Amino acid sequence: MDRSINTAEEGPFESSRRPEGARQSELRDPDGSRRSADASVRVVLKSLLEHDLIDRLMTAHRSPLPPTPGSAGAAAASMRGAVEPSQVQALVDISLNGEAEAAREFVFRLRDKGVPIESLYLDLITPAARRIGAMWEADTCDFVLVTLALLRIQQVTYDLSPDFISDGAEPSSRRALIVPAPGSHHTLGAAMVADFFRRDGWDVLSSHELSRADVLRVLRQDWYDLVAVSISAPNQILSTSALISDIRKLSSNRGILVMVGGPLAQSVPDLATRVGADMVTLDAKQAVDVAGRAVPVRRTSVAN
Repeated sequence: MDRSINTAEEGPFESSRRPEGARQSELRDPDGSRRSADASVRVVLKSLLEHDLIDRLMTAHRSPLPPTPGSAGAAAASMRGAVEPSQVQALVDISLNGEAEAAREFVFRLRDKGVPIESLYLDLITPAARRIGAMWEADTCDFVLVTLALLRIQQVTYDLSPDFISDGAEPSSRRALIVPAPGSHHTLGAAMVADFFRRDGWDVLSSHELSRADVLRVLRQDWYDLVAVSISAPNQILSTSALISDIRKLSSNRGILVMVGGPLAQSVPDLATRVGADMVTLDAKQAVDVAGRAVPVRRTSVAN
């Protein structure tokens, strides 16, 4: 059983209405009311996101190279508890040549030295996984070795996950389905994004074992505020576009928010338009920030 599956209570979506016959717990706002769709919310959100995305892409191209090991910049980064470029490469090497326990010990040693888990996710594990994937794309590393290395890294995220989530927000009624693109062999990104959403209080269902038919069945049967799809390769664009088209037709929440991200988002800025999504995000933190603007928090009720 995939440890990432979590099917807790459901919650309403700010900008849409549940169908008649839905469960009472799905229909109520805290004040007992329901709000109708407001198209202007999506227009404003899209504008904010596009500005944020363009700014991030421009910053990425303007930024100087990361500090080299042993430089003053690297020393300063270390003092702040940040991740150094040499440590990213070290994780790449360990994951390709070692065992899962060696990768775990390396990452947990950095955590014990004060590097925040969020930084380990975004600044260490994510770039290490991208470097390994790039090695396969450049044909400098075979598929089996790349797959084993990514599995070792993913196991580390599973081990970090409980501490990362426990330090987060209180549970809310917001629900998200987070999956890799159909046919994807790279599931680390979706698993990491799911952890960020859980840490932010979302009720998340995320599993690489869900088939395309499973995704559509789940969204047809249960209410979700958001579905996020991680796309890792150009050959997944058409299948993801078809999936999103069917999601909009079949989802019980006809106003469901559709987000895409993953490695391909770095090189295809118009990815959302090409697959029919509402937005594209560049990393897990941005995904949570943007989704939080679209789906306001409603605390779950606590029985006395």
